[in-house]
Amino acid sequence: MKAMAVHAAPFPDDLVVLPVSRWPTTLAAESLRVVLETPIDERVRKCAVVGDGRPAVSIVVVTLDGLAFSRLCLESLLAGSSAIDYDVIVIDNGSTDGSIRYLNDLSKHDGRVRVSCNGRNIGFAAAVNRGVALARGDIVILLNNDTIVPEGWLERIVHHLADPRVGLLGAVTNRAGNEAEIQVPYGTYGALHRFARDHMQAHSGEVFEIRTVTMFCAAVRRHVWDAIGPLDERFEVALFEDDDYAMRVRQAGYRVVCAEDVFVHHFGQASIGRLGPTGQYGDLYHANRARWETKWGVAWQQHGRRDKPAYRELIERIRQLVRDVVPPGATVAVISKGDDELLKLDGLKAWHFPQSGDGTYAGHYPKDSADCIAQLERLRSKGAEFLVIPATSHWWLEHYAAFGEHLATHYRALGDAQSPAIVVAFRAKRR
Repeated sequence: MKAMAVHAAPFPDDLVVLPVSRWPTTLAAESLRVVLETPIDERVRKCAVVGDGRPAVSIVVVTLDGLAFSRLCLESLLAGSSAIDYDVIVIDNGSTDGSIRYLNDLSKHDGRVRVSCNGRNIGFAAAVNRGVALARGDIVILLNNDTIVPEGWLERIVHHLADPRVGLLGAVTNRAGNEAEIQVPYGTYGALHRFARDHMQAHSGEVFEIRTVTMFCAAVRRHVWDAIGPLDERFEVALFEDDDYAMRVRQAGYRVVCAEDVFVHHFGQASIGRLGPTGQYGDLYHANRARWETKWGVAWQQHGRRDKPAYRELIERIRQLVRDVVPPGATVAVISKGDDELLKLDGLKAWHFPQSGDGTYAGHYPKDSADCIAQLERLRSKGAEFLVIPATSHWWLEHYAAFGEHLATHYRALGDAQSPAIVVAFRAKRR
């Protein structure tokens, strides 16, 4: 395979890419300023379409507001150098934050970009299907607008899809919710690209079978797409259409794989996270899960996760902390994000928080502080005596500010922001 070219670096090396909050994902004010205030022509060279207009690859991106994320995605893509001829089809689902003006300006500046505006949110699956219908490439890549792509990613995808047994291909990333998620050390744009370069070179040629290719980055040959059919639009706004599509590809006799040597940064929850505070996310999650289970006739299972040494170490430190401060035989609720490993607390009775009526992980975050408090008090009334807030979930106390105040006012907290976890004892504070 051809060696990767030197990255064109449309953004400064020290640009911070770590979110300051989630649900929805939000970047620091200075990062937003740097991304939004620089003109397009300072980052992306002017480009006209050449040849017969039939590129090897078509990249389909769906946008719905989130202008800063879209700029990071599209400008990191277009500013890079690649030996692969590609075009970009952007389908906008009713943005109102200036995204449409930006996209139209970008398409005038770079002829590889084509924009189609729906005027309203028709849902992720329907927008993707419209984009693929416009695609001319023999390979189609579905790329979320809250991603950043490094040099060399496209060449590696094309290389892997030369294998006729592969029907659907995904990338590894920093945030995916399944086995595609790997441990990353970076916090800035420059460090991201250096990590991606080193990781992709170290794992050149490696792929592994995966149950679901999550569609922050999913690649398929056009003839496979035509044979399988479009995404199922019954899955409404989003969620579970990727599980469904992977099942269909596998059912047709193709492999569904993740390329260890293709890394794409994924912010995650930049668009759909906006549904959280309204309560719509939870309703959508359960409705689409039910649709998937009805369609396939089996119960949906949580995705697996790969082992990450730093996270494993964090879990061990949490277990030690709980051993030190929670008496034997107590019942503990854990903000777990569905990870059963966090419930293995040396014989203590541990519950997922939040949870469904059957005690399993709810599958989504609470919609607001009032929902957090209500769910917590329900578990407390059922017998929970402590709440464990792992360091990876400390952001809850800021995002759900009234929930954090409720805990601080009524209960006793052990630990602080530097601890592997905060353990909240539900025995009332002494007055």
